Amino acid sequence: MAEELLVEHAAAVTTLTLNRPPLNLLTFELLRHLAEALDAVEGRDETRAVVIRGAGTRAFCAGADLNALPERGGDAAASWRALGQHLVERIERFPKPVISAVQGWCIGGGTALAWPADIRIAAASAKFRAGDVYLGMSPSWGLGSVRLVHYLGRNRTLDVILLGEDVTAAEAYDYGLVTRIVPDEAFDAEVGRIAEKLSTAAPLPVKAIKEMVHAQYRDSPDRAALIEERWVKRIAASEDIAEGIAAAREKRKPDFKGR
Repeated sequence: MAEELLVEHAAAVTTLTLNRPPLNLLTFELLRHLAEALDAVEGRDETRAVVIRGAGTRAFCAGADLNALPERGGDAAASWRALGQHLVERIERFPKPVISAVQGWCIGGGTALAWPADIRIAAASAKFRAGDVYLGMSPSWGLGSVRLVHYLGRNRTLDVILLGEDVTAAEAYDYGLVTRIVPDEAFDAEVGRIAEKLSTAAPLPVKAIKEMVHAQYRDSPDRAALIEERWVKRIAASEDIAEGIAAAREKRKPDFKGR
């Protein structure tokens, strides 16, 4: 794997670190390596939770490397846009829990990697900005103009993407953009604790919950109900449900296998 993306496995947690400090600016190659890493991690049975973060403390990701952006309107620009859209969808629908760990700046394309994650942890120093319109651009990865209104509602979405102003960690928490705020000095420990906790959850119910929640806004509540029924039947026949009940009765930690 390229050095600009670091992949670290620790027990059941895999951490993917954008490694272009200090701002961890995005290039096509970095995005491609991130997509390839997610593909590999999905097939890694030992991994039960994934953390995406940036190297250093100045930025999770301050957006695209403007010096490396393809000329708009050409094939390269279309490939850039398609890869960004793929990653947003991939993170949101990834079958294992995904945590975004945000310290410092999270701007533009960085928000498209952070906000679709299942759990979004922000250091107190974190600041977010979605100001494409002040660069003469519009959101194009299916996050700001497609998903954000489902995450936040109409009014706050327009505040965030039209004003393009800095959103503090406290404001992001109030909006629901982040799951929790952690003091910078406790950040790494709290990210590790949450990732470890998620890695102990039963894999099949996690996958089921993510699919059902996704269906609520991409399809309909009725579609989510059908998915729920399918998953309930599958999980009821699984080894993990028997293991979970047995472990609770025996007052021990369950050993889930994902089957």
